[in-house]
Amino acid sequence: MPKAFIMIDVMPGRETAIQDAVAKLAGVQMVHQVTGEHDLIAFVDAEPYEEFAMLISSIRQLSGVRDTDSQLVLDQSA
Repeated sequence: MPKAFIMIDVMPGRETAIQDAVAKLAGVQMVHQVTGEHDLIAFVDAEPYEEFAMLISSIRQLSGVRDTDSQLVLDQSA
């Protein structure tokens, strides 16, 4: 059930390496470099909730990740 957008802040120069690493994680549907407050945005679809929590933990443990911000999707019809 947990679908979410994960905003990822990374150390300068690590954007592509982190993007590639996140894209390989189970449950990640897409990941893009973006402009604005965050460096990357990923869309994830992970079930059950424990898998979602493990996915977030895996992203946070990547070398060069400074912070994450998770936005859960409330409208599950899409």
